[in-house]
Amino acid sequence: MRLYLGVSGAITMLEPADFRRLDILVDPQINGRLEGAIARIGRREGEGHVWLHPQILRFLSGHAGEAEWEAGFAGMLAYAAKAGFTNDEGLVRAHMAWVEDRELVSTDDFKAAMRALPAGIAAITTMDGDGPAALIVSSLTSISAEPPMIGFFVNESSSMAAKLLGVQKFVANVLGHEHQGLVQTVLSQPQGKARFADGIWADGHAAMPVLQDAVAAMECDIVHNWRLGTHRLFVGLIRSAKSRTGANPLVNFGAGIRRLQLEEQA
Repeated sequence: MRLYLGVSGAITMLEPADFRRLDILVDPQINGRLEGAIARIGRREGEGHVWLHPQILRFLSGHAGEAEWEAGFAGMLAYAAKAGFTNDEGLVRAHMAWVEDRELVSTDDFKAAMRALPAGIAAITTMDGDGPAALIVSSLTSISAEPPMIGFFVNESSSMAAKLLGVQKFVANVLGHEHQGLVQTVLSQPQGKARFADGIWADGHAAMPVLQDAVAAMECDIVHNWRLGTHRLFVGLIRSAKSRTGANPLVNFGAGIRRLQLEEQA
């Protein structure tokens, strides 16, 4: 059993049914994030060990409550206690092992590769005590049909990130050819009402701004969010959705906004 503190900031468990060992595999961290990651799972002891709460291990394993896994986990804790690897608080000590430096693609090469990926464009909107807020994204994606969920990424430094964390609601408005002006308005104007000067907007649930002629509009409650590298993934449970047929969506490709040209049928 080993925890993995990835360079992205994610914390996952590898080999959850291997009860012969307990350690923490650590990627080289950027921007001094290691101490924050350790604080999320336990507390450091010196340079090479961390004290972990068994409940954190049970949660991250994804197998809590399964009889066979629980028996193996209890046996591991019993062995750790006998070997002196637990303390009076019931915490268990884990060794930190560092991943050898791995080569990563350059930022420029990464961006060039991503420009080759066509992606739909959406306006993410929300409403808080300061008024309406909007952000243009090309990362909107389907996550699940049962239950119905979608997700998108927001840069942590964006003015929208804190608003979404506070309100815990958003509308994903999928944009079409006729919304090119709206995109430029949102991208060029300061956060707030100025970003809604273009487009036909109306209040949805909890006064969330809904684009009335969107290709599709989905009103969502945020059910999960994770920080991954420089961005945060927001996952929304869809409460209501509407769409229209015959629409032509906008596409982000090659660092520019493009129209999707459909082939004419013979």
